[in-house]
Amino acid sequence: MKAARRTGAAFLAVLLLAAAGWGADIQAMAEKVYSAAMDGKPFPVLTAEYPGMTVDESYAVQTAYSKKRLGSERPVGFKAGLTTEATMKKFGSDTPFAAVLFPGGALDGSAGPVEVNRAGFGNLMLECEIGFILGEPVKEPLKDVDTLKGKVAFLAAAIELPDLAFTDMKQLKAADINASAISSKGFIMGKPLPLGEAPDINELIPVLSLDGAEVNRGKGSDALGNQWEAALWLVNTMVEHGWTLEKGDVLLTGALGNMLPGKPGSYVYDAGALGAIEFTVK
Repeated sequence: MKAARRTGAAFLAVLLLAAAGWGADIQAMAEKVYSAAMDGKPFPVLTAEYPGMTVDESYAVQTAYSKKRLGSERPVGFKAGLTTEATMKKFGSDTPFAAVLFPGGALDGSAGPVEVNRAGFGNLMLECEIGFILGEPVKEPLKDVDTLKGKVAFLAAAIELPDLAFTDMKQLKAADINASAISSKGFIMGKPLPLGEAPDINELIPVLSLDGAEVNRGKGSDALGNQWEAALWLVNTMVEHGWTLEKGDVLLTGALGNMLPGKPGSYVYDAGALGAIEFTVK
């Protein structure tokens, strides 16, 4: 996929933007995103004020926002978003996006049902995903999937819990989503399975049920056509944007099937050979 081959040089982009007079605007936009996140309010639709915002500019905002929110902490992992042709088309993008997973958002779904409270979200969404857990750090771009497999220790079923709350959903564009760190909020991880025991994750048919009724069905290859290629793209994109990945970091490669609103009820995410996650939304 053409989008999966896109790379970025974030630091160079930020320098060029600053030289062009964008530096103050980038910081101002990042401050707006940060304030919304800290105040529990919808994210601003930045493209309403900056209609010409490019992919590089949205990444510059995302990086500034993420670093301010992290403070002295570091991400617990990284996520890909807009990883299907349908979601790219919906938001007018020709590329997926990548962002950090913030500390405090991880929930352990390996030992039993997890409770998710909608009160902590402006617009809770659910995504059925596959999680990769690194066994080694990554400090520079990886050349191929085989190299990446040497860095991954475990795979697991995962549910991402993005908070897709924006001040104007009708005017929302891909750049706005990217600037907000792709609405990164939380995620649930299932029981880790050693990589050597894992199935062909591209052939998995994950199913999500709500109160006993199926509400979503996907396939492992929904993420950029290939889970491992999606994970490689995610790793290399984040490294190229200045991030270091550490042992234990989680990689979420994108929604399998559809992104769904987080309605109240009891859910079961059956990821086949990767196991299941049970959770309740209240």
